[in-house]
Amino acid sequence: MARATDLLVIALLVFPSMVLATEYVVGDDEGWNSGVDYYAWLDGKTFYVGDVLVFNYNAGDHNVIVVDADGYDKCSASPNWGSYDSGNDGITLSSPGDNYYICQWHCDYTDQKLKVTVLQS
Repeated sequence: MARATDLLVIALLVFPSMVLATEYVVGDDEGWNSGVDYYAWLDGKTFYVGDVLVFNYNAGDHNVIVVDADGYDKCSASPNWGSYDSGNDGITLSSPGDNYYICQWHCDYTDQKLKVTVLQS
């Protein structure tokens, strides 16, 4: 039995972000949609490397574009580091720092954008 315990301890030390990762549904029940107050949604949440953001929305109505700070500020989808449009997109937070997401169709009009600060786990 000590062998199984040793393996568990090793797994917790080697893969802590995978073991302790939290999945966050962006916007909770409202999802990734126009008119959602994402600043309020972020309140009280702390994100760590390995956590997963899940963007739920009606495919075709919205999308998720990974941008830099300039793209976030200007609601510009180009250049970007990824584009998602499935309606149920999971994005793993892979490094510490600020991460920026916009809907290229609604960022300007309804402020549909999200800035997540990620901490090292």
